[in-house]
Amino acid sequence: MFSVCLRYAQNKEEAEDIFQQGFYLIYKNINQLKNVDALSGWIKRIFVNVALENNRKTSYLKVIEGVDIVSHNSLTEVNEALDHLATEELTALIQQLPIGCRKVFNLYVVEGFSHQEIAEEMKISIGTSKSQLHDARTLLKQKIINNSSPIRVKVNN
Repeated sequence: MFSVCLRYAQNKEEAEDIFQQGFYLIYKNINQLKNVDALSGWIKRIFVNVALENNRKTSYLKVIEGVDIVSHNSLTEVNEALDHLATEELTALIQQLPIGCRKVFNLYVVEGFSHQEIAEEMKISIGTSKSQLHDARTLLKQKIINNSSPIRVKVNN
């Protein structure tokens, strides 16, 4: 669950706060779980909701301007770069995305939400959700291609 927290947080400390709040809510509300088989999904949903609430309290959706479009010719470069990218490095790149892009990217790509669900959850339009996802993907492609030196990420267990 800590990896879920990291995807939505700006840094490790914020992820730790989300992690702690998530487990507090699980402990506090465990009696509301009706189906034990759904435990893992229920826990994950709590962590995603805590992360979204944390983001809602600390920031607002920012419009990204001036994003250079990555050409289709660079897709080969992106694929080659992805082959050499570790999970921790990709998480670090996702953390560098602007907050709105990061939230939409995580909800759509990682959690499997539809644009309609994202729009309702974040109280934005479907078009804004699609735009933020496009910007997030474009920025990630740029970061992956331009990432010539490895990102060092220290993960404590």
